[in-house]
Amino acid sequence: MKYLTPEQMEKPRKRRLQKKLRLGEFKEFGFSLEVNYSGDLDDVLDQWIDFVESQGWVFVGGATEDGEFTGYLCLNAVGSLSEADRETAQQWLKGQSWCKSFELGELSDCWHGLFE
Repeated sequence: MKYLTPEQMEKPRKRRLQKKLRLGEFKEFGFSLEVNYSGDLDDVLDQWIDFVESQGWVFVGGATEDGEFTGYLCLNAVGSLSEADRETAQQWLKGQSWCKSFELGELSDCWHGLFE
């Protein structure tokens, strides 16, 4: 999908095109995260991905052997994540023994807001 500048996103469009470009009422939201962990990277990522998939979400990101992974979470369907989903992720991370610290970003536009 083409990346749109803020000026292009504000341009008046018919509803059909807004839906196709995921603008206006059709925006989809997700959030970024940064997690510092201790332990084996494969075990940590296996647990994280199992949790993400159980929620019906998608995680895009990467990890380092230095004890950090970062990425972006969004819904694995048409739609948006909510503040309740952010809270679910926060509570789950707090309950993990391997999670030393984490930071969750605010809800942002999955399709056009990643580079702001």
